[in-house]
Amino acid sequence: MATYTDVPDIPNGHLLQVSSSRLSKDATSADIIAIHGLGTTSPRTWEARGDQACGTQRTQVNWLSDHDMLPNVVPSANIFTFTWNSNYYKNAPIVRIQDVAEVLLSKLQSQRDKENTHPRPLIFIASSFGGLIITKALEIANIKGSQYQKLVVATSGVIFLGSPLQGTRAGTAAQWRAMLAGILDETPSQTLLQDLDGGTKVLRDTSDRFVKVITARPMQTMTKCFWESKQSQVANAILPAWITTFWTITKIILVEEDSACLLGLPKQQLDASHVMMNKFRGPDDANFELVSSTIKNMVGEAKRIALAQREAVNIHNEYFMVSRQLNPLFTGRAKECKDLQQSLCPSHSTNPQTAQPRTYVIHGMGGSGKSEVALKFAYDNRAEFWGVFWIDARSRSSLNRGFVDIAKMCDLYDKSFEGAKLWLQNTPHSWLLILDNADDPKIDYAEYLPAASRGNVLVTSRVKECAILQTAGKDCYERLSEETAVELLLKACDIDPSLYDTHAAKALEIVDLLGHLALAIIQAGASIRQGICDLGDYKKEFEVQRGRLLGFCSNQAKSQYGGVYATFEVSATYLSGLRDCKNKIATDALELLNFYAFMSFTDFPEVAFEEAWRNSRKISRNELIDDLSPEHRSHLPLFMRQDSSEDLDTISLREAQSLLASLSIVILDLPAHKTRMHPVTHIWARYRLEKQKNCANTWLGALAVLCLSIRNPYQQEALWVQLQPHIELIKKSSPNADQSWTKSTYSEDIRHLYSMCLLNCGDVKEAIGLIEDVVKVREKLAEDHPDRLVSQHELARAYEANGQVDKAIKLLEHVVKVKKEKLNEDHPSQLVSQHVLARAYYMNGQVDKAVKLLEHVVKIQEKLPEDHPSQLASQHELAGAYQANGQVDKAVQLLEHVVKVEEKLPEDHPDQLASQHELARAYQANGQVDKAVKLLEHVVKVQEKLAEDHPSQLASQHALAVTYQANGQVDKAVKLLEHVVKVKEKLAEDHPDRLASQHALAVAYQANGQVGKAVKLLEHVVKVEEKLAEDHPDRFASQHALAVTYQANGQVNKAVKLLEHVVKVEEKLAEDHPDRLVSQHELARAYHMNGQVDKAVKLLEHVVKVEEKLAEDHPDRLVSQHELAVTYQANGQVDKAVKLLEHVVKIQEKLAEDHPNRLASQHTLARAYHGNEQVDKAIKLLEHVVKVKKEKLAEDHPSRLASQRALATVYRAIGQDGKMAYAVGMVSRPIPANESSTG
Repeated sequence: MATYTDVPDIPNGHLLQVSSSRLSKDATSADIIAIHGLGTTSPRTWEARGDQACGTQRTQVNWLSDHDMLPNVVPSANIFTFTWNSNYYKNAPIVRIQDVAEVLLSKLQSQRDKENTHPRPLIFIASSFGGLIITKALEIANIKGSQYQKLVVATSGVIFLGSPLQGTRAGTAAQWRAMLAGILDETPSQTLLQDLDGGTKVLRDTSDRFVKVITARPMQTMTKCFWESKQSQVANAILPAWITTFWTITKIILVEEDSACLLGLPKQQLDASHVMMNKFRGPDDANFELVSSTIKNMVGEAKRIALAQREAVNIHNEYFMVSRQLNPLFTGRAKECKDLQQSLCPSHSTNPQTAQPRTYVIHGMGGSGKSEVALKFAYDNRAEFWGVFWIDARSRSSLNRGFVDIAKMCDLYDKSFEGAKLWLQNTPHSWLLILDNADDPKIDYAEYLPAASRGNVLVTSRVKECAILQTAGKDCYERLSEETAVELLLKACDIDPSLYDTHAAKALEIVDLLGHLALAIIQAGASIRQGICDLGDYKKEFEVQRGRLLGFCSNQAKSQYGGVYATFEVSATYLSGLRDCKNKIATDALELLNFYAFMSFTDFPEVAFEEAWRNSRKISRNELIDDLSPEHRSHLPLFMRQDSSEDLDTISLREAQSLLASLSIVILDLPAHKTRMHPVTHIWARYRLEKQKNCANTWLGALAVLCLSIRNPYQQEALWVQLQPHIELIKKSSPNADQSWTKSTYSEDIRHLYSMCLLNCGDVKEAIGLIEDVVKVREKLAEDHPDRLVSQHELARAYEANGQVDKAIKLLEHVVKVKKEKLNEDHPSQLVSQHVLARAYYMNGQVDKAVKLLEHVVKIQEKLPEDHPSQLASQHELAGAYQANGQVDKAVQLLEHVVKVEEKLPEDHPDQLASQHELARAYQANGQVDKAVKLLEHVVKVQEKLAEDHPSQLASQHALAVTYQANGQVDKAVKLLEHVVKVKEKLAEDHPDRLASQHALAVAYQANGQVGKAVKLLEHVVKVEEKLAEDHPDRFASQHALAVTYQANGQVNKAVKLLEHVVKVEEKLAEDHPDRLVSQHELARAYHMNGQVDKAVKLLEHVVKVEEKLAEDHPDRLVSQHELAVTYQANGQVDKAVKLLEHVVKIQEKLAEDHPNRLASQHTLARAYHGNEQVDKAIKLLEHVVKVKKEKLAEDHPSRLASQRALATVYRAIGQDGKMAYAVGMVSRPIPANESSTG
């Protein structure tokens, strides 16, 4: 509990917590802020004499802080007071209401920034003049662009206790008396008091603006105005006691009801004078019960209100990813729209918040208006959501593509499905995700719902079972009501509304015939509007076309959509009639309809026709049939082959599109130059086309447009992304159609394009199957044919992404070899393939090869500008290979160059931060740990502007923690990794990043002596990774770490057993594979600890022998020699140990004097000297090690302490107790006689 002190003059204001919530920080329901009035201060203004009749024995009661008063009524809230210099007659400040209001906002903002509690609700209690400060503060905070807008959003309640919100009659008297005080050498606050004048317009304007702020939709702030019922003595209320003896006492109601209350807001009278409006005599005080019950009610509603306001008021719809326009014919469905609004809109919803999004499902047959209602809801309620995202949910690939589009639109760092989903899960804003056409019963759509309490999802589906997804409501859309159906038909017919009654009977007959289905009604209206028939004879035409449908529709389609399809056939028959009359537009329209039937029903861009035409004009008669040829051009749709000009005949194209749109067969988006179809219309078009004789030719035409429109997906990414759903659909041949097209060249082209779509969406396994087919077909091409090489390159990339690195290497080596013979040395295509091959070598442990190839690439790229992205990328990659190859100096040098070149980039540019991150890792590997820490701390600081869960920020924090550990700052490492692991809890349990951080935290726990925690965490990681392949590198790494931790925990048998398993599994790797050698090394150490020293020696001698092919100074080789020497010593082969360690120490002389590896080897050599009775050498070397570490490392660094203990042990052994005592003093504890130490 805080203690009060008198605050006679606090010009800057003071926020003091007087009562703390009894709940945790996250569970605290609200912060209550109490602001006093004029001429007083805290705590006096909130104190009253205690009264037994009011339930207390105390002589003084403070209702804000005493445990049995307000803290007992609202135990879940924090209570603060805001104290300010409110003197108006003595040493008065020259300030206005606005000045005090701004101080209050500043103090609140600062306190909430510090404690990170901005989302927590705020409830203000204002006594008298304090109410004017509150209204002014919220007015200021609500100004557009104000830094204090979060405070407005958090405000869930305001209580006024006798506040003169409209001024007061006593204001003029107070000014006069204050002037009297001025004659007596006092300084009055004319500025504060003039704001109390009832005649001033400022107060009333402020009050009006306050009311607008808290009542404007969707604000839900609760308010209560209390006014006084008893008169006050003006002099006593306004002036100091010493002067009232010179004044005639006058009693008035100081703040009357019309001043203390705001029009339209809740109010209540208290049985009190003005001075007692903020003072209560005990828990049973009737006035306290009235006020506290109001506060209790506000606290109970606070979280709900603040959340709704935060999700609506503070949201300015930053993202609106809805490509479709509203249908001007939309009619009815008012109740359904209202249900959606109440279920999903943050300002309307009464559904409780959970960890999952609020999900509403609309299901029903196609054409019932599900998507149109969803579209109207998105447009009508756009302002309710920070982001609105529309995704085509008809297939897994379209779903993945939709999330990738979100990532690209919002410029996320991780532009993948997982990246976008994770971002939605963790954004602090409210969003709406619409999954339209979720019609595939084989898809588990729950996988695509981001787990976010601020999320809102609307699903439309023809599959009834999708209703199981709902958490906020569901509805089944079937028939329109009779009234709505008739109105929709007459509107679609373009009949004057004044004539609706005249045509209502005939319209009713038609809508009954059509089953009141929205899509069928719109289609019928289009036919009537175009003059194909009128309301009177439509029924007859409809019956004829419904009979024709029996010939080509499935039984299920006839029963469900027969009526709808019949309406389309009316229009199609009309077009056929025009075609037979040689009408060119109708002829083009029918061919275009057939083309769209083979595309997806989603937006098809006009630019695809233009690109296909442009590319077809470039085809030479001499080109081989295996590449694009005149044969390809001959299959283009007829309307694209009638003109020999350079540009596409877009007039004919648009006339055909417009004719189809006029009949409601397609939907045109004129501004975007795109065309789409309703899914049911699309199915009808496919049904009717597959029975036509020219189906295969039409299919070839559609394929020709796609293949000719995209000749280079990398250079036409925007168009390629738009065409992905169409590529996906057309590559799936129909079982009812002629399959001859699959033998054409298009088959390869479209499969290749589709496989790239799959890779782009992360569906690697299916992509591999497709590209393998393409590669096999293209084997008939010349070995150096670009298409053949491109497909082989793509297949290698897919293999690498799938972990099949051996296959990737084999294929890339072939591609590089062929390109080397064909292309110039500096050809970009050649360099790209070499770069990718080098990366594959690196992944496969063939680091020498990776280095050699990357050095070649970097050398060739020297002719590029110094800051060319390709050159910097290759240098970055080469530095990583150098480091893996033990050439750490080269890695540091190269990365320092890259970082210097990238200094011209913005400080927070991802490329610059990535290079700095990598340089820090190289510094650490090079023993320059201080530099690594400093650089990574810089990177982490710059990345603070990223979201808490941004992958880059987490990766840098992870790396910094590992570097802290290497620097002996183990506590910092543990703390930072615990934070990273906590943030990553929102990832899937088996997400590699989450497991990697848990792994690192376990290692830090072990270094910190928390071995039990380390074992438990690593056992969890190893268990989760059981679903990975037995030989997966991540799985091996975790098993290694667990084995080491078992050893530290004394469970050596478990360690041996686990490592023997790993070594056995890795026998399939090459003898010199780094992973295999690391595992053998670890197993040897476990054998050593388990007393199986012979086994340890034998295994380490094998490792050392295999590593002889590495450079003499390769870190891995030196580490193994070091370990073998330690094992020799344990095996009594001390001479061998000394000889080997002297070799290691000599090789490491090129390292910095304070390099950790060099000091560790010297430490171990000194211990070997001691064991070999070469005590002088041992002492000399240990004294050197201790001296270097003393200058470099912190006093409590584990490595420094270990060397000091080792030196003390040697001193004791030779009886130099004085020196031993000095060494003991350095480590602050006695040295046991039998203590062993390591570096």
